[in-house]
Amino acid sequence: MNKVIKFKCWVEEDNERFFGPGPNQLLKGIQSEGSLSKAAGLMNMSYKKAWEMVQRLNQHSVEPMVILKKGGQHGGGAEVTSHGQKVMMEFENLQMKINELLMENNELTKMLK
Repeated sequence: MNKVIKFKCWVEEDNERFFGPGPNQLLKGIQSEGSLSKAAGLMNMSYKKAWEMVQRLNQHSVEPMVILKKGGQHGGGAEVTSHGQKVMMEFENLQMKINELLMENNELTKMLK
């Protein structure tokens, strides 16, 4: 069997997680779909939970990460802001660096049965 070291990374404030793999995935879905409900659907997540996640992201950020547009005759939508895109990029770069570090330092896996 092939042993692998795994590591999860997230950002929290006052012991409350607000950014990590899930929120990042939601932002990617919003970016590709232009819709919070469609992005939530891709993740098998309720619209309410996705909406709450977006509110939490915006609340904990110096600038909004997502702009939600109310529905109407032409429908609503959602847009990841340039600030949100930068946050996604930084998080993904951090994840990549962590993964590279884990791959470089796999001596622990060789020592275990």
